[in-house]
Amino acid sequence: MLNIRKILLIILLCVCAFGVRAQLFVSSSAADDSGNGQSWETAKRTLAGALAVVGSHAHVYVMAGLYAETSELIIPSGVTVTGGYATNSAGTDLTQRNFPGTNSHWTDPTQCTILDGEMAHRVATVNQGATLEGCVIRHGKTSSNGAGVLVDGGTLTHCVITRCMAHSATPGAQAKGGGVYVQNNGALHNCVICYNRADNGYGAAAASGDVVNNTITWNYALDCGTVTDYDNNVYPTVVIGGQCWMRENLRTTHFADGTSIPSGLSASATEPRYYNVGSSASETNIYGLLYNVAAARHGTQNDYTDNVPSGMQGVCPDGWHLPSNAEFAQMSTWLAEDEVFLCGSGAGNLAKSLSSNQYWQMSAVSCAVGNDLSANNLSLFDARPAGLYSGSFSGLYSQCYLWTTSRYGASNNDCVYWTLSYDNAAFSSQYATPDKGYSVRCVKNQ
Repeated sequence: MLNIRKILLIILLCVCAFGVRAQLFVSSSAADDSGNGQSWETAKRTLAGALAVVGSHAHVYVMAGLYAETSELIIPSGVTVTGGYATNSAGTDLTQRNFPGTNSHWTDPTQCTILDGEMAHRVATVNQGATLEGCVIRHGKTSSNGAGVLVDGGTLTHCVITRCMAHSATPGAQAKGGGVYVQNNGALHNCVICYNRADNGYGAAAASGDVVNNTITWNYALDCGTVTDYDNNVYPTVVIGGQCWMRENLRTTHFADGTSIPSGLSASATEPRYYNVGSSASETNIYGLLYNVAAARHGTQNDYTDNVPSGMQGVCPDGWHLPSNAEFAQMSTWLAEDEVFLCGSGAGNLAKSLSSNQYWQMSAVSCAVGNDLSANNLSLFDARPAGLYSGSFSGLYSQCYLWTTSRYGASNNDCVYWTLSYDNAAFSSQYATPDKGYSVRCVKNQ
């Protein structure tokens, strides 16, 4: 009898020590994090606010809504975070929940718990003994592994991980797992991982762990290697919406067949010309060269097409082509489908996401390329302001003009180009006479 009492006492002491598993509640409709989080009525406003007071043995319930957390969420050992509770939830049973449904709901904060990194940081790390479930995780960004979630020994289950990017700017280094990276024997179960990008392991990658019953689809490499022109200049690349683009302005002085392109300061609408932007090789390496239409298209202004792909090699290396107006539009449309690439409320405000985060003149205009350069280049297109040549040079540091294979209208010789400006938020098409000297970006043949 004494031994039985001792056992019961030990059990009682354990119950007192650990207690019933604590519950905390998070709702995007809460005013702030001042509530104690112990009910839906007193919920915390942010998941970070709940995790700051959660302790080591708790279950955090998160209502459907958009949670744009300002820093990476760390889910500690012993804690389970469960998302998807409906906005009219009165309890915590499963009938109150919506797991992320079809992709038409993944951007709807009334249907899903959306954890958004806003392309500023990794969204979450799930430590050993922790669980994150039932959430849409998006717009994570990191220079290491696992942009959406780093599963560091914990469990990630029944989540959607989408539109995240793992990219290392260190030469030779590769960030893995655009959506998820699993290590220390973590678990990745029953998740959908799509539309993520990475240097390697585009959607998901694992060093060790249990990766079971996931849908991993429509994830992309960040690049397609490098490309070398006739002059042995080597260019990095970037994949955007399935198209592989050069990440730098072309700077070759020869066509791919070895024919030299004449240089000089005489404008021509019919004879090929290239123009040096600056006076040194270092400036050429940064900004590339400028080409008139006869050089860009390796022909005249009468050679044009708006096909996708254009099929016109022009001045580009073998295996690559000069893009048509429609190909630029295709890239723009793909980027504009994800609001993270847009600045402000303008549907065409893609300029910052396409422009390099250096070299540009500064601007006080909100959402313009030159306003807060550190926020530029989410697409990694790295557009650079080489300006133009039109009898004289102008626009260096402030303007970028990119030729296409298309012409404006059916009965004139004006040629379409796409442009970015230091004081503007838009990436848009315009047209000019073929004697102008503009920059060239090439697209890889499919």
